[in-house]
Amino acid sequence: MGSTVALAELSFDGDEYIFSRHLTLLLILVSLITINPRINGWNEASRMALTQSLVEQHSFIIDESVFVTGGDKVFIDDHFYSDKPAIPSMLAAIIYAPLHSLGLRLDYGWNLSYYFIILFTIKVFWIASILAFRKALRFTSVQQERYTLLVLVYAFASLSFSWSATFSNHSLAGSSLMIALYYYLKGKSENSNYSLLWSGLFFGLAASMDMPTTIFLLGFGLLVFHTWRIKSPTLLFFAGAVIPLSIHLAVNYSIGGTLLPLQINPEFFVFEGSVWTESNTLSGVGMNSPLFTLQYSLISLFGYKGFVWYNPLLLILTPLLISNIRRGKFLQSETLVILVGSVILMSYYFLFSSNYGGWSYSIRWFIPVLPLVFFYLFDLESLENRAWVKTILPILIVCSVSIAVIGLVNPWSNQDIHVIPIIANLKQLWGIFF
Repeated sequence: MGSTVALAELSFDGDEYIFSRHLTLLLILVSLITINPRINGWNEASRMALTQSLVEQHSFIIDESVFVTGGDKVFIDDHFYSDKPAIPSMLAAIIYAPLHSLGLRLDYGWNLSYYFIILFTIKVFWIASILAFRKALRFTSVQQERYTLLVLVYAFASLSFSWSATFSNHSLAGSSLMIALYYYLKGKSENSNYSLLWSGLFFGLAASMDMPTTIFLLGFGLLVFHTWRIKSPTLLFFAGAVIPLSIHLAVNYSIGGTLLPLQINPEFFVFEGSVWTESNTLSGVGMNSPLFTLQYSLISLFGYKGFVWYNPLLLILTPLLISNIRRGKFLQSETLVILVGSVILMSYYFLFSSNYGGWSYSIRWFIPVLPLVFFYLFDLESLENRAWVKTILPILIVCSVSIAVIGLVNPWSNQDIHVIPIIANLKQLWGIFF
């Protein structure tokens, strides 16, 4: 696959080779021991149902899958299908096919096939996004001796780390956005047409796996068009984006006769035993009232699952992001796209959802914006002369890493243990050892 070539290009050469080798080895070792290979609920079950059906029945129909009993599914023409975007499950199927031929089979509970699926999809993309961040720093003014600390903070000090432990489209999308941003910066800085092809491919891949991230494809697509008009770089960028999007849309149409995401069609959820038939909690179906939207947004960001509290470095990085919109600042237009895109993505859920991401460690829907916001770690040096930074920044980093590590226990936090995810995970961890 072309994306494999692009991921391979994220290796380093010259003076950076030794650092790259050590960093990659560290990330591989961390990946091996931070996988949660247990299918915890309906979301994972739905995705693995499609993966299993593609490999074992060569079909998008999940009727014969062991996971068909889960609730996240749609019913069309007397057959059940996963309601999730298909591309993440299709990537997983590439890994599962040889495993199944060796006699390993997907099933509920702790599962070796699921471990390898996460390792060779989620973790590979996670590692690639970190290497992309490392290489993207070359296009900033950051001194090279600071790269190591920034890379480690980027890798381990946000919920992107927590959600790399399980199979989630949000994790794949977030990693893809960082890789796409790197290739965009390379294409812009080095006038590399084919870098823009890879950028478009990964922006399109993110959009096809997590629909609200389409806003970043549109935003950076406008920047590409504004810079190069209808010339080769622009055509290559959009050609790359079309590849995953066309696959995604073709699958949707073949299953439901619609180009829209299957999960925003309430009629597909009408079947015996469906918990969604009379439910108002399907995301993307109904619009919330202004008062509820305000309340919901405040709780999502600062409540018991508050995204800001679970990513404390956002308290510094968000102002840094905003400050880079000022005229004359580095990547002013790109920063505006990232900020507006992040606001629009979050606002989509504020307006069209009401369940705080279900059983999840904080608000999983917002995970894709983290890699783009954390790119602005490069601008921490602008705060050097402020006395409070030397005290507050280390505290925020330690808190962020600690919270992310606790999230590894179970990204799909069990609300039956406790409604507050971090407490639920700590209680679950206590139960494992004591």
